[in-house]
Amino acid sequence: MNRRVIQEMTPEDRKTQLSFWRVIVRLFQFQRPFLRRIALSILLSFCTVGANIGLMATSGFLIAKAALHPATVLLLWMPIVGVRFFGLSRAVFRYGDRYYSHDLTFRILRQIREWLYRRIEPLVPLMRPGQQSSDVFASAIGDIETLQNLYLRVIAPPLVAFLAMGLCSVLMAPFGWDMVLALVAGMVSAGAGVPLLTHLLAQRAGAEAVRVRARMQTKLVDSVEGMADVLAYNLKTRVMQVWESEQQIWVSRQLWLAHVDGLGSGLFFICSHLTMWVVLWLGIEHVQTGRLDGVYLAMLVLAALAVFEAVMPMPTAFKQLGECIEAGRRMFRLTDQSPLVPEQVCSLLPRSADLRVRNVSFIYPGSDRKILADISFDLPEGKHMALVGASGAGKSTLIRLLLRFWEPTHGHIELGGVNLCDVEPEAVRRWFTVIEQKTYLFHESAADNLRLGHPTATLTELQDAASKSQIDQVLRALPHGYDTLLGEFGARLSGGERQRLALARALLKEAPILLLDEPTTGLDPIVEQRFMKILRMLAAGRSVLLITHRMSGLESFDEILVLKDGRIAERGTHAELLNLRGIYRAMWEVERDRLHAYAYNSLEKNG
Repeated sequence: MNRRVIQEMTPEDRKTQLSFWRVIVRLFQFQRPFLRRIALSILLSFCTVGANIGLMATSGFLIAKAALHPATVLLLWMPIVGVRFFGLSRAVFRYGDRYYSHDLTFRILRQIREWLYRRIEPLVPLMRPGQQSSDVFASAIGDIETLQNLYLRVIAPPLVAFLAMGLCSVLMAPFGWDMVLALVAGMVSAGAGVPLLTHLLAQRAGAEAVRVRARMQTKLVDSVEGMADVLAYNLKTRVMQVWESEQQIWVSRQLWLAHVDGLGSGLFFICSHLTMWVVLWLGIEHVQTGRLDGVYLAMLVLAALAVFEAVMPMPTAFKQLGECIEAGRRMFRLTDQSPLVPEQVCSLLPRSADLRVRNVSFIYPGSDRKILADISFDLPEGKHMALVGASGAGKSTLIRLLLRFWEPTHGHIELGGVNLCDVEPEAVRRWFTVIEQKTYLFHESAADNLRLGHPTATLTELQDAASKSQIDQVLRALPHGYDTLLGEFGARLSGGERQRLALARALLKEAPILLLDEPTTGLDPIVEQRFMKILRMLAAGRSVLLITHRMSGLESFDEILVLKDGRIAERGTHAELLNLRGIYRAMWEVERDRLHAYAYNSLEKNG
């Protein structure tokens, strides 16, 4: 089991593996803002256990006292009142304990989730190979759900058990220290010995259970998103075999943990009742020697049994500890990466939308191949420029640099006379609107998806932007108009409609520079030409940087840069590049042949 897990970890992961105590210390940092609430919650838990001890002790005393047939019932009024008080107070304290401890847990989890989001947001652009969005989901959902046990089942129970042991020891001390020692020995055995044994037995299984669950979540996301391909290639059996393999590992680990739980419960039962019998035996001995009034014997025995309520959660605490440590280790391993763009506080702001790129080169961390090499161009306000080239030429990398997801390895980029490296990333992104080749539409209404560009836009403003991008009539025709849910990834809309909605969203943002990253990929030539025509009309007055490998609609652009192997191989207008008879001319001829073939096939279909 452990060997398999180690083999699945990369050498980098093993090198950065956090130690047990390091994870514990870092997880406890999330508890620090809530120390007063934690103290109150522990006090309520202690009062609950204390009320139970008091209830059992006074009940035993009342029964023993009543068995002596007192002359009047008034002699029993104190234990009667004590039974009623402890019985009622136990219910009140139990409710307060449950309510307050869970409220505290949810507050801690909210803080962890907010911290995790703030940490992973700048890391998303640099996720290393092998890391998927499902890795983030596993930490944001599965690992944090596991961490909810950290306070409820790991931190609080030992503290409550220690306080309860002290209370019961104080209660028993006047009647004999030998009984106190027996009680302490029994509680330590049940509260530390048994949990330590179960922890050692369940540690590896619990850690692997967390990892298996994360793998299953990853495979679930892949299976759902790729369901069409799975069915098309008849891979359902293979996918099910993978699931069954993971399920078998999961079930085997869960069975082992269940067996450990059963063992822990049995040993706990033995320790608690053995302690009770030892206290009873010592008490009888004290009664026989006259050191103890027999009326107190039942009280001491029942109190000794009742105090074990405090240590009952301890075996679970030790078992949950392994799972919490592994969940925390996975979460910290995800968030401990250093962002390529460091956080900074800077007051510099661009003065205009004039964009200048000077001798920019970029190399991925850990690589020696230049994705971009000595790229230079100017994009003043209102200019329309296109970057064309084959896939892998580095076109989309330039978009990431402009948005400050990454920073140039060499050279610099200026916006309004200010180096982008001196401007906060969020401030930089306010100047740009991006339309990518795969427009992401949320499973929300059409109006909500449009409002990503302008969160406070009115319905009239949404309709005006949609009308300009020629998507208004499509949205009005939906079952509930603009309030219609678009489905996952915008399933209700076609590819061209999704791109037009993205264009309407870009119009709502009103940023002065429009970045288009392969916006017509996947569209047929007719829809592509229609989209480019709409774009030309709506981009008037804005700067436009179009990243594409398609030649449609480039005749109207002010300048075209041709990228090859990360370098600018050609530059000029459409007409000038055609006259060069170089790379651009070859790409244009291929595009022309594609359009001719499409037109011919369309005529054939239509007879």
